[in-house]
Amino acid sequence: MKIKTWFSSLVFRTSVFLLVVIVLAQLLSGMIWYQHTNERDEQGLTNTVQSLALSASSTISFFQTLPAEYRHLVLNQLRNMGGTRFFVSLNNHHIGVVPLPESDRKTLVLDKVQQVLRSELHNVPNISVEFTQRDNLKVFNNELPIDELPLLWAHYTLSFGALNPPILVIQVEVAENEWFYLAAVLPAPYINLETSYFDLRQWLTILLSALLLLTCTWFIVRKEIQPIRELAKAATLMSSRLDIPHVQERGSKELKAAIRAFNKMNRRIDSHIKDREMLFGAISHDLKTPIACLKLRAEMLDDVTDRERFTRLANDLDLMVKGALQCIKETDIHEEIEPINFNQLIEHIAATASPDSDRITIKGELDTMVTGKPLAIKRCIQNIVDNAIKYGEKADICLLEKVDTIDVIVDDYGTGIDEELLEKVFQPYFQADKHHSGSGLGLTISQSIIKAHGGSLALTHSPTGGLRAILSFPRD
Repeated sequence: MKIKTWFSSLVFRTSVFLLVVIVLAQLLSGMIWYQHTNERDEQGLTNTVQSLALSASSTISFFQTLPAEYRHLVLNQLRNMGGTRFFVSLNNHHIGVVPLPESDRKTLVLDKVQQVLRSELHNVPNISVEFTQRDNLKVFNNELPIDELPLLWAHYTLSFGALNPPILVIQVEVAENEWFYLAAVLPAPYINLETSYFDLRQWLTILLSALLLLTCTWFIVRKEIQPIRELAKAATLMSSRLDIPHVQERGSKELKAAIRAFNKMNRRIDSHIKDREMLFGAISHDLKTPIACLKLRAEMLDDVTDRERFTRLANDLDLMVKGALQCIKETDIHEEIEPINFNQLIEHIAATASPDSDRITIKGELDTMVTGKPLAIKRCIQNIVDNAIKYGEKADICLLEKVDTIDVIVDDYGTGIDEELLEKVFQPYFQADKHHSGSGLGLTISQSIIKAHGGSLALTHSPTGGLRAILSFPRD
């Protein structure tokens, strides 16, 4: 129940809502950023490979003008100048290349390089352009792996430290059995060819920022709802005692207005209850003496019939006054609220209501305590059980523990009442059975008590033939 209550709290719901909003906002901004970055990278990459292709075509054109015996000397100079970014050689055949997987960005780059080379090299029939990985790169006529070359050429050639960028391999047939071979990495920041959406560091940044925002929001919301908790606590205490503490006005503007209105209502209720106590105190004091005098005068009448009639009227009046005062007393709010063990309470009521254990049966057992006013709830249930014994001879009490309520079901074995009278029996002084004496306030008192505890009392027809009273108390 505590976990369920925590999940339904304002703090949890606000945090989850903010988390969803943060994730959606980050994804949306990431998609926009990725789209913009992708377009920018494609434009920059196109310009870069165009420049690289133009440089390669200029070098190839220069090679075509050199005598064959000077070409290897120039190659050595270019190779030494290339350092870590490209490798050139002149081979007697086309070297096979293990291509990278196909992608839109790869196709765009290769098409651009092919376009520039064919535009600049008019008399070259065979041009091959492909991307590969450094581990699959072969060089020279004997197709050696590049890492098997001397350290001067191969140790740093075509690398970016710990990165393993794709390598662009251009092979152009400059003469019969002469293929110009150029392997180059794309310059920064295009060394990865494809634009990554988010790397690990960016995901961690987003996660940390989301956690920071959630933490700050959690503290702020907790601080804001603290006055609401104090207001709810004060409202709960209104049903338990007269002296309700003044709720401090703090929080947002709207919350201060609500607390101010509650404090005003609390003062009005306090004044009303005090006036009511004074009124019924005066009634109790002022009516006892006249009623006692009426009883005494009735006893002094000579006529037996008149004496019995006046005595009965005086007793009825006394009973009505006591019932009205009892109704106010039993539904008063002075009693403190505390956890109540319904199992023990029902057993005590059963033992008190009937010394004959066969007339009352108890079924079920509760594991949950109910918070309320013990004496008031005892009076509420005892009124129902007394009526069941009085009108139905026997009573079956069943205790049920539901998700939201604790139910006490009382079935009697009486004759029941008509359907249209089921609601009227809760009215003060109404008696469905005129043959039994009583004030007609028992069900009224029970209904007032259970409503004060946030519960409900309902009467239906019982399978036993009598009435079924269902008392539902809310769970904490």
